[in-house]
Amino acid sequence: MKRTMFLAAGAATILSACGGGGGNPGTTGPAPVQTATLTPITAANSTSVASNAYDATVAISESSTELTGLLTGVSVTGARISTVSPVLTLVRRAARAPQLLAGVTTSESCAGGGTVTIDATIRNQNVISNGDSMTLTARNCIEDGTILDGAMSITFSNMSGDILNSWVYGATMDTRFSNFNIASGGDKIGVNGDMKLVVNQSSASAGSASISGKSLQLNEQQSGAAALNAILTDYAMTGSTQGATTSSAASFTLSGSSAGLGQFAYTVKNVQPFVTSGSAMPGSGALIVDGAASSVTATVVANGMRLDYSAKGDGVITQTNTLGWTEFLSAI
Repeated sequence: MKRTMFLAAGAATILSACGGGGGNPGTTGPAPVQTATLTPITAANSTSVASNAYDATVAISESSTELTGLLTGVSVTGARISTVSPVLTLVRRAARAPQLLAGVTTSESCAGGGTVTIDATIRNQNVISNGDSMTLTARNCIEDGTILDGAMSITFSNMSGDILNSWVYGATMDTRFSNFNIASGGDKIGVNGDMKLVVNQSSASAGSASISGKSLQLNEQQSGAAALNAILTDYAMTGSTQGATTSSAASFTLSGSSAGLGQFAYTVKNVQPFVTSGSAMPGSGALIVDGAASSVTATVVANGMRLDYSAKGDGVITQTNTLGWTEFLSAI
């Protein structure tokens, strides 16, 4: 079980942003723009801007609701398609492989059909060492009703403690996604790019993590329609968990296109960490999205978000709107 926990924390973090099954959304849709010129935010589109920014934050940090699962194996399902829990499940299945030997490709059947192939370079079957690596390739792998396809790779470094047999350990996991997709219900997410995960766990219910990378491309579909096609650049997230309470904060540049915004480019940063305690959605926290001479701040309130729009981006609020979680999350 502890071996499973480690691999879940390792490869799952790699997948803190992932993709949808059938249709391979990770390779479809218009190419996201890459530009240093920020897009203006208007009073009319500020809700959609904030929703897209929050959605991208969820992709790399699960807005803290999945951080507990990443660090301790306890998962709380959020409002978005889960990007960590399916990966945890996939890696747990891969960890059942009887042998992970250098040069030997092992294939495991998934619970609902399909397979996951493991290609590992492991010095010692019982210990993860600096320089060890593995590639997991899912082929129509169905776990808990979720369809997984595509590949992710992990290289391990800065290892400390006993990551396989203890809840106390440290590790750095450099990861890369290649057309990795997740589909659940009518939602699909595809991901390509790099991610570095640094985890330090002090007990079964306490630890911290940081996630960073140069570029991560996300393609999301909701109910079969393209919703978000974006690139996160120079992104970073820090988070921690203590019992049932998780906290996370992120910053990044977000560019691309969405159904509600068309082409866009913004910067996103938490001004207060998102904090969740025993529930699916955060109970506190705030982020600010900066556009060209304009901004919108999204602050968690009871059962939703308050959006404060600043037409000049100078902190003077010119419009305030409060939405419930369902309305806010569907505003992409």
